[in-house]
Amino acid sequence: MRKIFIVLAVAVGLLAVSCDDDYTPSATLQDLFNTQYPNAVDVDWERERKGYRVVEFRLNGQECEAYYKNGKWVLTEYSIRYSELPAAVSSAFESSWGTATPIDSIYRVERNTTQNEVVYVIEIQEAQQYGVADVYLYYAPDGELLRKWIELENVDYIDYYL
Repeated sequence: MRKIFIVLAVAVGLLAVSCDDDYTPSATLQDLFNTQYPNAVDVDWERERKGYRVVEFRLNGQECEAYYKNGKWVLTEYSIRYSELPAAVSSAFESSWGTATPIDSIYRVERNTTQNEVVYVIEIQEAQQYGVADVYLYYAPDGELLRKWIELENVDYIDYYL
């Protein structure tokens, strides 16, 4: 019985360590973040995600994630409401998907580039031949559909824009 307890204790300990994604960023990276988002609250830094440092936080009531690489800001994802979409984006979505399509999440993604600096992502669910899939629709601010991503497995869609 004691052996079983020890094995369980070790397993729980390993699981707890493997789930620990928090880390302390460098002072330079922390300063950059604080300069960009001085009003951020509930800040939670994560370890690398495919070479990127990721910080989750809340800003003005919005859930956000910022991505950094090599000490430089790459992009920030803001969770927004449907009413906050540009009219061209909501119109394009409704023209293609209708007004009754259930929406899971909507994001405004700001990138540190000169092209596609802002992208709107609408996440819906769609029946596929293999079952229900998460579908991510990427729109330019003018309503142009840039990409449709179907998530078949546990894949992080934001990787497309990193």
